[in-house]
Amino acid sequence: MATGLPGCRQPPVAPASGALRGANVLLITIDTLRADHVGAYGNRLGLTPTLDRLASEGLRFERAYAHVPLTLPSHTTIMTGSYPIANGVRDNGSFRFDGTRPTLADVLKAAGYHTGAFVGAFPVDARFGLNAGFEVYDDKYGSRPAGGELSVLERPADQVLASAYAWIARGVSTGQSPAPGPWFAWVHLYDPHDPYVPPEPFSSRFASDLYSGEIAYADAALGATLERLLMLGALGHTVVAVASDHGESLGEHGERTHGLFAYEATIRVPLLIWAPPTIRAAV
Repeated sequence: MATGLPGCRQPPVAPASGALRGANVLLITIDTLRADHVGAYGNRLGLTPTLDRLASEGLRFERAYAHVPLTLPSHTTIMTGSYPIANGVRDNGSFRFDGTRPTLADVLKAAGYHTGAFVGAFPVDARFGLNAGFEVYDDKYGSRPAGGELSVLERPADQVLASAYAWIARGVSTGQSPAPGPWFAWVHLYDPHDPYVPPEPFSSRFASDLYSGEIAYADAALGATLERLLMLGALGHTVVAVASDHGESLGEHGERTHGLFAYEATIRVPLLIWAPPTIRAAV
């Protein structure tokens, strides 16, 4: 992923090793997900069985940190491997990535990948520049805020995942785009971001902790989609990476959500990488 060494001078991209050459890449970013709310990072509420399984079968990074606790700047860092001071995106809404640095999508597209992005909310709308390198950039989340007039436009995880699945499945089943070449799909799930309005049964099950309810819902939706992709045969040569752009204060240090402070609650995030047995581990 491009998050490894942000700010470092990047050498020319080397050819992929034989183990990874041509592997599909599925990048899932779950917005506003604190590391300590994931079972693989010590949470005991059973919120994230899907992420926990990916961690148990793959690679879990114990100490992964976001470089800024805001959606657009953090995703720009993830996609470019550069600090906000270098890529110019320092806040939501009032900044735009100018495309002067190559993105992960740019690099993979140049390597022959078909590229598609499926995002869940307005902060990463195409108008802010993260569509660079993507052949498909699906930011169709409607015109009604999910949490009232003061919240941003968003769409729930199941809708985002359904769109991504359709794009992948179309290529697998018909031999058309994204096949015959390898594909890179970025899926952005916004649900844990405030306002916390998980659907049933999660809103009832987590009535006293709706933030956890949003996490449980997003994890369940992701699990169902991964199962469908597995049945489709789309995961047999696919690397799956899961990360978050930032966490959530939940009242710690006097901050209700995020964006002001850089404590563990808002910058320590999960980072998981999973690959099937058909892809040999290699560096």
